[in-house]
Amino acid sequence: MNSSPLLWGRRWNRVGSLFRPTPWSTENWMFRGLLITVIILGLWSLPAGANSYVGSRACKRCHPQIYRGWRSTLHPYMLKEATDETLILPWNNVVLRFGRRKFRLFRRGREFWMEITHNGKTEAYRVKYILGGTWKELFITELPNGELRILPLSWVVEGEKWDLNDYWPSTLYQEKCMGCHVTGLRLERRGKRLVTRFRELGVGCEACHGPGEKHIEAPAEKKFETIVNPARIPNYRIAAMVCGACHSRGETPDGRYRYPRGYLPGKSFEFTFILKPILYPDGSPKANYEQYNDWLKSNHSRAGVMCWDCHEVHSKGRANRFQTKLPGSLLCRKCHQVKNKGVHGIHSVNICVGCHMPLVARRGLVRDIHSHQFRVVFPSWTLKIGSFEKQPNSCNACHFHRKDPPERLEKILEYSLEGLNF
Repeated sequence: MNSSPLLWGRRWNRVGSLFRPTPWSTENWMFRGLLITVIILGLWSLPAGANSYVGSRACKRCHPQIYRGWRSTLHPYMLKEATDETLILPWNNVVLRFGRRKFRLFRRGREFWMEITHNGKTEAYRVKYILGGTWKELFITELPNGELRILPLSWVVEGEKWDLNDYWPSTLYQEKCMGCHVTGLRLERRGKRLVTRFRELGVGCEACHGPGEKHIEAPAEKKFETIVNPARIPNYRIAAMVCGACHSRGETPDGRYRYPRGYLPGKSFEFTFILKPILYPDGSPKANYEQYNDWLKSNHSRAGVMCWDCHEVHSKGRANRFQTKLPGSLLCRKCHQVKNKGVHGIHSVNICVGCHMPLVARRGLVRDIHSHQFRVVFPSWTLKIGSFEKQPNSCNACHFHRKDPPERLEKILEYSLEGLNF
């Protein structure tokens, strides 16, 4: 397969490893010299050097329609300041008890506070930020030393109830999460104090397109080359990292950060971020934020099918909160044509994702995250491992078959698969 960009004596191959070096032959030295000249002249370069973040509102001046679409997505609302407009839960002297812990939610003027009583000790914390809100809301406080911590009480949206989380007090939000919830994050230790700066709350335009100062200041003929467009990044694995930087599970080599700190769109984080998915025995995802980990294992990855081939990135999409471009199986059938017989004829109404993207990973109370490996998890895996809790499968993940014995479902599949090639 043809390589995409050529960089410093290495050919980037679309198959297998991200970097697959191919030795240069002597007759390529002239081309190598030309390539170096092109890079020096900046004819192929991505934005580099001193390039500052300007904020998404600056993009609105030239891209108003895209800006309005982006505002309709979940990205700009990942992290919000706690205000009357963003925190709409009851918070006026609400008392909750979980075991030996007592919580009191109260107001001080326009501020929201959470009082925690545990083992005879009572402390109050001001809620500075709200994280999430679609599946779960977490509440973040700032300690006197500048560290942000996720408070132990959270609101589960799908169950409409309060619950405890396991982030408090060990998780330092700036190091474990914040890089994916704000745009342009900068952290600096000044003695015992952690100083936090960022350009804007939420996932802004520059989180995916890179810093925009040079792009705004550039003349019209330079606009194209002073901003990153993920769809134009020559190497598709590098391009997918724009989404994968946050839709993945892993950590930096020193184990300190759970996001690729300092990542810029158009660059690679292969050597600065180690992917560490949490998996079931068959290799299916067990937790949220593993979509990029999944995609790397899939045939979609090998074929160069990108995230934005299925998902809208600048609007809320036509179907649901996952921002898919088309609803249900219409999206899949743009590329895959199947006949309604055999295993595909088991149900009168077939939804491709029900079997090929089963709900196996867990974000909240139930398994509500689709696998992005695009493969069926057969009931035989559940039989092999021993239980659905230890190893879910595509069939039992559906509400219609949730209580059916996996033995019965496996026999139905075996019968339906006879004579078919899979």
